[in-house]
Amino acid sequence: GQGFDLRAVEGAIGGDRMSVLTREMLLEFSGEEKLENVCMLVLRGMGLTDAASLTLASNLTSVSLSHNSLTSLPLPPSSLPSLTELNVNYNKLSSLSFLAACPALQRLYSAQNALTSLQPLKECAGLQAVCVSGNLLDDLGGTTEALKHLTALEELELDGNPYSSHPSYRALCVGALQGLRMLDGEAVQPGERDKAKQVAKYEERMGDQGSFYTHSDIQVPVGESAPRPLRRPTTSHAHTAAYHARPPPPPPRGGG
Repeated sequence: GQGFDLRAVEGAIGGDRMSVLTREMLLEFSGEEKLENVCMLVLRGMGLTDAASLTLASNLTSVSLSHNSLTSLPLPPSSLPSLTELNVNYNKLSSLSFLAACPALQRLYSAQNALTSLQPLKECAGLQAVCVSGNLLDDLGGTTEALKHLTALEELELDGNPYSSHPSYRALCVGALQGLRMLDGEAVQPGERDKAKQVAKYEERMGDQGSFYTHSDIQVPVGESAPRPLRRPTTSHAHTAAYHARPPPPPPRGGG
């Protein structure tokens, strides 16, 4: 069965937002009768603070928990082995430690949270798209080091983090991540990659003597003088044909 958008049934639950995800909610919002048949869930904007019950639906492949109030996701390792898409945009998450629960993850959307490190990404070697814009990431070297091991990574969104305002930020990301095709919604151009390699080599040559802010002798694309407006982060549903092809949701219970 297909999941459906919560917005279509908001009238059925009114202003009463449940903060803890339950077994009953998993079934109701998936449209399934059995937990083992739940594959796709859209649970946006429900005021959730606890979503640990996701593990009851161990065959999940796609989940959206965006616009909730989650500060953590206490999920046991490998408890969601089939999950390939996870959207937790617009929550209050400070860590990605929950990624150990979904080793098959391919697309992660965790924009507008409070992340300070991307080290847990190592748990998901098959990641192809990562959106972590609008967080608290301020160590570009730590970020690129965590991402280098993701050999399938093609799409990355980092804008809106503290380091993304520096004019050499994009060049350093492109130079460090050779397989990247898209950065912050813009395609990586061949000429851009050549200049990025110069910056990366400079960093390696300087070692401890160099820094993210010392590239005056390298010709790199200079950013706009005014800050760019923060883009709306990508969501998993922009890439999920099943989501767009889903049938209309059932009418709210009780009529009206």
